[in-house]
Amino acid sequence: MKAGDISSLGLKVASADSQIFSDNTSQKTESGESFLSYLKDALQEVDDLQKEAAASGQRVALGDEEYLHNTVIAYEKAYLALQLTIQVRDKIVEAYQEIMRIQM
Repeated sequence: MKAGDISSLGLKVASADSQIFSDNTSQKTESGESFLSYLKDALQEVDDLQKEAAASGQRVALGDEEYLHNTVIAYEKAYLALQLTIQVRDKIVEAYQEIMRIQM
């Protein structure tokens, strides 16, 4: 393989006028799910945990929840899920910036 020949690797070189997000985001993985749908599901799960924690806090304030520890656990789950999401986002941004620094 020659130094400039990347076509044999199956990589596409983006031109300056091409969009960053193209139809490649809808390609299926081996498991049948696209990365975009996986990402949406994960973010929806984090949102659901946040809503569940808020509802539990509201039940405690109204006196409908007998055990305070259930509310604390719900808030901790939501907090940890949010922290994980932030860390994953930071790693994705860092990887993107590293790719953009690569000179061709």
